[in-house]
Amino acid sequence: MVLYKRISLPAFVESLERTAGTSSSFTLSAIELMHEVPREEVDYGLSLLRESIGLYEESEGIPAERGKRAIPFFREGSRMLVGPEMGMYVIPLHERLEAAEAGCDKEPHLVLELDYRLLGEHCLLENYALSPCKYDKESVIRHFMELLKTEYDTFFFDEEHTGFKPGSRFFSMLCEAALEVKPASSDTDKEWRLAVWKSPEEVSYRYERGTLLPYAPLEFPLECLRHIHLCDRERHPLLFGALIGLLKSKGLPAEQLLNLT
Repeated sequence: MVLYKRISLPAFVESLERTAGTSSSFTLSAIELMHEVPREEVDYGLSLLRESIGLYEESEGIPAERGKRAIPFFREGSRMLVGPEMGMYVIPLHERLEAAEAGCDKEPHLVLELDYRLLGEHCLLENYALSPCKYDKESVIRHFMELLKTEYDTFFFDEEHTGFKPGSRFFSMLCEAALEVKPASSDTDKEWRLAVWKSPEEVSYRYERGTLLPYAPLEFPLECLRHIHLCDRERHPLLFGALIGLLKSKGLPAEQLLNLT
C-alpha cells in the first residue's frame, strides 16, 4: 500500500535544502490543523462529538440544565482546542493518486508516493499519529458514546473555564473529532492524516497564504519515498528536466524517484 502527498514546488525545494548534506532523509512541513484543514470539516467533526454528548445525556437521563452539550471546545478568542497548550500539526495524505493531484491544474505541483509500511514504522518510532479519516457518521457517534461511558465525568465547565480531571481523555476526543472525521460526501478522497502535537514555542512560523503560518518540519527516511510524480508533466518539460538536475545535485537517485523509464 502507498499514500500520496501533494507538495508545492517551493515546499519541495525547501525540503531538500533543510536536509542539505545528506541524501538519507527528506523533510515535510506539518501545518497547524486550523490552517491546513477547512474550517467546515473541523466544525463538522466537533459537531458529531457535541451530538454524541447530547445523546449520551439523554440515554443517562441527565437533564439539559446539568448537561455538558454546550461546553466550549475552543479557548476564548482563538481556534485552539481547550485543554493542554498544544496544537495539532498535520500532513494530509491520500490513498488515491487522483485525490492528491486535485487542484494541481492552477500551478505545477509534485505528488510524493510514500511507502505506507515504512512510513508507519517511522511514525511509531517518532510518536506521530497516522490515521485514516472516518466518514460514517453513525459509527463515529457510536464510538464517541462508548468513550463517554468512562470519560463523561472527567471533564467539566463553569463560567470561568473548561476543566479536566487528571487522566481525562477528553482532549484526545476533541483532537480525534477535529482531525479524523470528514463528511460522508467526501469518502472517495480516502484521506489519511499524519499528525504531531506541539506547543506554540516548539514550532516554526512563516508568512504564507496571507497569514502567519505555524508549522513543524518533520524529517523522514528517504526509504519512505518511492516515487515523485510531476502533475501534468507534458505541460512542464523544462521543469521535469530541472527536477532531474535538482535531485542529482542533492545526491538523490533521480532516475528511480522520477520514474524516467
